[in-house]
Amino acid sequence: MSDGAALYPQLVLEHRRNPRNRGHLATCTHAADGANPLCGDRLRIELRCEAGHIVQLRHSGEACAVAVATASMLGELVDGLDADAVDALGERFAAYIEGRGDATGLGPLAAMAGLQQHPSRRKCALLPWATLRAALAGSAGATTETESSMQASTATAPPAFRAAVAADVDAIVDLVQSAYRGEGSKQGWTTEADMLDGQRTDPAGVAALLTTPGSLVLLAESAGRLLACAHVERQGDAAYFGMFSVSPQLQGGGIGRAMLGEAERIARDEWGCREMQMTVISIRDELIAWYERRGYRRTGQYKPFPYGDERFGVPKRDDLRFELLVKVLQARS
Repeated sequence: MSDGAALYPQLVLEHRRNPRNRGHLATCTHAADGANPLCGDRLRIELRCEAGHIVQLRHSGEACAVAVATASMLGELVDGLDADAVDALGERFAAYIEGRGDATGLGPLAAMAGLQQHPSRRKCALLPWATLRAALAGSAGATTETESSMQASTATAPPAFRAAVAADVDAIVDLVQSAYRGEGSKQGWTTEADMLDGQRTDPAGVAALLTTPGSLVLLAESAGRLLACAHVERQGDAAYFGMFSVSPQLQGGGIGRAMLGEAERIARDEWGCREMQMTVISIRDELIAWYERRGYRRTGQYKPFPYGDERFGVPKRDDLRFELLVKVLQARS
């Protein structure tokens, strides 16, 4: 479970790994494309309807675990429904994940209860519903990102990158902590609050990275505001990427992709490294999937979590371990 049992119970992960009704219809009567540009979710819903009722549903596209699992579950619920019944069921689901209703009639979607504590992820679960409704209404597309969130993203200037210095240590610690620990971190999707308490890093640890040979703490800023950070360290022909943090309020807006791309550029073009390596908590399926979409591969090589060393946090579960991910850095032509 990637962000903890509350958000990713086993049923959600099962639908994400083995989605039902995935693919395309040879003949469809209704179709629509859904997209949330800020977080990168894109999916397509195709329907075959007879006498105004759904008889087949297929979904396709690239999206996060929550969106894929919701789309997978839809096929079990909407068979035989007309547009009005779909609207009513969708409203009931929205009320449920907002904590305003119960799970009556929602079937497998009751497993999405964790979204009540993760408001930033509700748009992901609602995207398949919005796309389904758009298909039934004859609309070409749908999104569940609000106008205000789109405006906030476009209002943020492209980040400027620089190397951190000693004066940045406290701000870096605050950013890392805000992205991974405590209730505030649940505003974003990288939170580890359901898995770990305590600290994610500390001033001494960050300060040590600044003085380690071949080590760089990279910052992304805009208008004087710290948006993201990451640690990159040269290790022979490879570079190691870690301490990757984006402000929870800005996650899903492309800053993380830009930061990762800049770190890869430095490793490849300035250091001559052939690959980038990182370790990720192995049960964080959705985070690993995000990296896989950006060219990283799982190696099946694991290292134990440092239980008992509170510098790395206080675990809430006993099955944590790290998996090595690797990406070959292709030379620019």
